Amino acid sequence: MKNETSSTTGQAATSKLIITFCSVLLLAAVGLAGCNLLTKSPLPSKEETPTVTTAPGQVITPSVSPTSSPLPPVSSAITLTLWTTEAFSPEDDDSGQVLAQQWQAFQTAHPNVTIEYILKKPYGKGGILDFLSTARTAAPTVLPDLVILDTLELDEAAEAGLIQPLDGLVSNELQQDLFPFARHSFDGQLMGLQFEADIEHLIYNTNKIKSPPMTWREVLSDSVAYIFPAGGKGGLVNDAFLIQYLAVGGRLLDEGGKPALDKDALLEVLQFYQDGLEAGAIPPSVLEFEDLDDCWVVYVSAQAAMSNVNSAKYLADRGLLKNTSFAPIPTRDGNIATLSQGGALAIVTEDLARQTIVAQFIEWLLEPENSANWNLAAGYLPTRQAAFDHLGTEDKYFAFAQRQLENVYPRPIASAYEKVGRALQRAVQDVLEGKASPQEAVEAVITAVGQ
Repeated sequence: MKNETSSTTGQAATSKLIITFCSVLLLAAVGLAGCNLLTKSPLPSKEETPTVTTAPGQVITPSVSPTSSPLPPVSSAITLTLWTTEAFSPEDDDSGQVLAQQWQAFQTAHPNVTIEYILKKPYGKGGILDFLSTARTAAPTVLPDLVILDTLELDEAAEAGLIQPLDGLVSNELQQDLFPFARHSFDGQLMGLQFEADIEHLIYNTNKIKSPPMTWREVLSDSVAYIFPAGGKGGLVNDAFLIQYLAVGGRLLDEGGKPALDKDALLEVLQFYQDGLEAGAIPPSVLEFEDLDDCWVVYVSAQAAMSNVNSAKYLADRGLLKNTSFAPIPTRDGNIATLSQGGALAIVTEDLARQTIVAQFIEWLLEPENSANWNLAAGYLPTRQAAFDHLGTEDKYFAFAQRQLENVYPRPIASAYEKVGRALQRAVQDVLEGKASPQEAVEAVITAVGQ
């Protein structure tokens, strides 16, 4: 996420330019007397929203997807409010301009609809989820129609009744075209649609490795170093371990959200870690890496031949890399496996009429061409399969990424996972530090989670 912005600072916010658009030809066609506005509200209120026109000479041409079907008109004027963050707002950068064009194109198709956005922090106190929770009780009239939430927060928002089911609102065509991980359900109801993805995969030095390893056996038989985060993030085990564990058929929680670990799967992954350490393929320094950024620094300094990386980092900085290629994370049997994180769209308003318009807006943003264009500009991966048709075939990375997205495992986000994640991290540390055998570490995990 980019730098956080609080919309409660009215004086600072009103000093910013707010993107508005006006098409003279369209006004003549529909006989309107003024412009549709794409506005930014400096306060969490739907009243007295100040607007400022774009600078003279600034022209943004709405991009209407040629494959889009006509949307039903709105009979009366309506303002939809979106709570978002700097990362997903129509500000003056490349991805913001693309998003602004798409928002305005939606308003062009709906002459009586205005999209108003309010910027908030993404997490923590004053973040979107926090504001949703407090405003629901203290000031329900300021609640938005639509929010963008981290997928990790969707369950909490759904459980608290802060967001509304999408079943019956978004089309089956859209739902079926989304990669399965992008359809987020809670208690059997569709609660959010992930619109951008950041996944973990392998990069390797082509001067040191002719062909990347696909299996653990190949990792262990080579003499080059393979690094990944093993130091834990916030005390929880890293995704690198979870990917390996899920790839061998392990599970973390049962349907009731209680710990349900597979002892054999745990033992296999921990044994791989120990074997890699003894073979020199996995350096002990992996315990110093809390996240993928730590690994990146080591890889770009040519201290490791292979490293896990996240797709957003790779897309942003691959122009700086030489003699580097990409591949799936090596797993026990060579099965492709990864995890995803990203932002999701969720409906807040309980008004059925407003829900219908918001759902149309969601459909518009997730049109294949729109999804492809914004994600390309923002440096993320689309979550619609059809969007990859618009990314072309010249860049081989996107074909690779699409295959990875087809093999994303569901991320554990239940509250009970914290205990599991901490126990798993302790096992990883004990094995890599030589304090416990893989078997001893597994038994300690089972005891710690009370399974």
